[in-house]
Amino acid sequence: MINIVIPVHNRREYTRQCLACLAAQTYRNVKVIVVDDGSTDGTDLMIEEEFPNVVVLKGDGNLWWTEATNWGIRYVQKSQDKRQENFVLTLNDDTRVAPDYLQTMLDAYRKHKPCLIGSPSVDSDNPDKLEYAGAVFELYTAGGHHLSEDYHSSYRELATRTSFLESHSLPGRGTLIPMEVFDKIGLYDSKNYIHYMSDIEFSVRARKAGYRLIVNVPSVVYEYVQATGIQVEKQISLRDFIKGFTSIKSPTNLKVRYRFAIDHSKTKVLYFCFDVARICTGFLLRKVRIMKPL
Repeated sequence: MINIVIPVHNRREYTRQCLACLAAQTYRNVKVIVVDDGSTDGTDLMIEEEFPNVVVLKGDGNLWWTEATNWGIRYVQKSQDKRQENFVLTLNDDTRVAPDYLQTMLDAYRKHKPCLIGSPSVDSDNPDKLEYAGAVFELYTAGGHHLSEDYHSSYRELATRTSFLESHSLPGRGTLIPMEVFDKIGLYDSKNYIHYMSDIEFSVRARKAGYRLIVNVPSVVYEYVQATGIQVEKQISLRDFIKGFTSIKSPTNLKVRYRFAIDHSKTKVLYFCFDVARICTGFLLRKVRIMKPL
């Protein structure tokens, strides 16, 4: 069974269309668990009326992505039928998927196991724009790059050249995880990674434990890019960039980046310094490109 865990908070329309996509899947051995973390926009009532088979777990608004996801996983651990093969698929509500999405994920798992299966993501408004296809990095000087760059950020080019990529990490936006992984390495670290980077950190732990991290090209996720948190790679102001160093909603939160450096890098504080320098340099280079005359 594939147990789909979706944390939500006050995004009723995104949640509605995400659940509609999942209801249309060709693979039917599925349970959907929505962790509604204190929504006040009627999300819970909408689910009850329109998707009565969906399990809703209610938080108080303080779970954030990581602990909300852990709630869903714990529910699965307690309720799973161990006589069958069980998975958790982590997914965000600001996405949509094709009807064969779950089947392609499961097919890829059976081909590459033992592994976790991730999804490439594209811009929902521009489906050829490849937003994510995996990443490679080293843990000494924070070097690396997004694999989408190797395909000129074009999903069409990616799909014509390969059916899968091997990554050094995977995000929570469409990742299929065998239940045995949680037994082996534990859940997401909600103490040190409240919202961002807990998915990356978890997948790094899984890779260290011997699981391959596969991005299955046909299992594409259509992402509503503007609905995500602080966009460090977009054209943001200096004020917003600096704010990102302390915001829970930011992937550049310094406390989180430091924790990851201590937990997983080879050079600890030196890695953290290189990481921050890379983030700042990237911001400055984007500003320079914007300021260049045409």
